[in-house]
Amino acid sequence: MGTGVGLAAHYMLEHAMEAWSDENSIRLAKMFGIQHDVEFERVPNGLARVTQGKPFPTGRTYSPFNSLSEAYIACSGDANINYLGKRSWQNAALPGFGDLLANVMNRLLWADYGPTDYRWQEIVTSITAPRDFRQNVRTGLQYIPDLPSYTEDQPFAELATLADVQGQVTYNVNERGGLLSFDRRVIINDDVSLIKRWVEMVKRSVWRTLAKRVWSLISSNSTYGADGVALFNAAHGNATSGGGAALSAAMLTTARNAMFAQTEYNGKDNLGLGGGPLLLAVPIALEATAIQINRAPWLSLTLTGNVGAASNATATPTLNEWKHRLGKDNENIFANPLLANTQDWYLFDTSQKVQIIEVGFLNGQQMPEMLVADIPTAGETFTQDRVIYKVRHEYDVALLDYRGCYAGLVS
Repeated sequence: MGTGVGLAAHYMLEHAMEAWSDENSIRLAKMFGIQHDVEFERVPNGLARVTQGKPFPTGRTYSPFNSLSEAYIACSGDANINYLGKRSWQNAALPGFGDLLANVMNRLLWADYGPTDYRWQEIVTSITAPRDFRQNVRTGLQYIPDLPSYTEDQPFAELATLADVQGQVTYNVNERGGLLSFDRRVIINDDVSLIKRWVEMVKRSVWRTLAKRVWSLISSNSTYGADGVALFNAAHGNATSGGGAALSAAMLTTARNAMFAQTEYNGKDNLGLGGGPLLLAVPIALEATAIQINRAPWLSLTLTGNVGAASNATATPTLNEWKHRLGKDNENIFANPLLANTQDWYLFDTSQKVQIIEVGFLNGQQMPEMLVADIPTAGETFTQDRVIYKVRHEYDVALLDYRGCYAGLVS
């Protein structure tokens, strides 16, 4: 009987400790202006999107802390803030202040999650979840012809074999990240705004780094691994080079027609790409030109007849077939801040009919993580009274196909 009472008491204590931890976590989150939990949902191409979850409970028990020092003392019992990062003042089984703050910072990091700043997700057609850091292989299959008809009892022929491949693309997931830390003065000075700005800067760095990795495949004209040829190349039928490639309605038509004429590997039938939706990525120097092309009802007026006498001349307008093809509000024109070349432009078919780029996130963890490292007897935690956080994001990218994009390579 005594054993039963002991187990029951242990369970009650453990439950109370967990509730205490949840309570402090919510109070700390509220102090940073977070009023809801977060939820994750998938969008069609496999990307995760963070949405607002259930609101946190209300009432005095869950009222926000008044300061960082109050939160720290409540979590640690260290009334004089002498042992930042150490667990000597608290039950080692409970999350420490550093852990709870890491949880809050992750919520801030994911809040208003917006990879749309660089619109990289629009040219990413595949999101995968490699389970380790070993090489990932993507094999391109060749064209399968129309299905033949058969008479009764006629054996079926093999359409294709695994040997009929276009080539292979490979990549390895890489770990990206770094360390950030703050000392006890931040707690004592109650510098909440500093931590908020800190996380905001980390958020910008995380998504900018990923966007650069994706867009660099395009802007650097990376080698297509399946055939060893540059992505935008005459051999791929997806580029125009030189002065004649300058952005214009005529060049966009050339690009669209080239996309339409693309075929599968060893195939004969047009894929019919370019019908939309389309994304035109340009440097800021070409944004005004792109908008003008997308808005103008007419491209030019051709005068015929007695041009010298205006009353006898006839003006024939040339219709602009690209009017609003890139959105009524120019929403499919993207002035990309990551494009350094001021003259080159890129057109993408974002219909998902063909693959373009894959991003593989280790174990499907698309969101960056902030992890606390608060070993009390090692490193800066011991020598400088600091809490150290690791920012980690594990992924890499691969170019899967060239058929869904076209480039005007002017220079």
